[in-house]
Amino acid sequence: MPRLRLSEGLRDRLKEPLGELIHGPPESSIARLREIIGSNKPSKTICVGDFVSRLLVESSIPVDLFIVDNKTMRQETEGFQPKTNYIVRTVNPAGTIEMAAWAAVSEALKKPHSVLMVEGEEDLLTLAAVVLAPLNSLVIYGQPDVGMVAVRADKAKKSETEAIVAQMEQE
Repeated sequence: MPRLRLSEGLRDRLKEPLGELIHGPPESSIARLREIIGSNKPSKTICVGDFVSRLLVESSIPVDLFIVDNKTMRQETEGFQPKTNYIVRTVNPAGTIEMAAWAAVSEALKKPHSVLMVEGEEDLLTLAAVVLAPLNSLVIYGQPDVGMVAVRADKAKKSETEAIVAQMEQE
């Protein structure tokens, strides 16, 4: 199956937040996220990562798509099971974007309140989510030991993210 691999040069680039970094403990970061959602009224809200997904569910923030791998900082966690009628499963090894996983993100975005369960690692699927999300969507992911990042999927951010994906190594 064709895949894209993260190059060493891009690894450092992706340590920088793709969007607005929301610092702080969950209480204050959730308050800021609510402000962002309220002012932007996103067409879809997509959450990548188990810790942030659980936090949003516990905070009653509506999410259209969760992308999770049942790990937090590469440590197994209790299975994440938000209320949903639509679950898509895919495989995506660490440091890569499998084309089948990219297609799974696209498929999951077509259904409301869906979950994409990833065997492997979901981190780089943030890039697919930004590129594939409808304009004015919000993609939220965790920034380990710092907080969370809210990415507004506007034309400029989609172009920037497509350029990052284009720099990945094709296998």
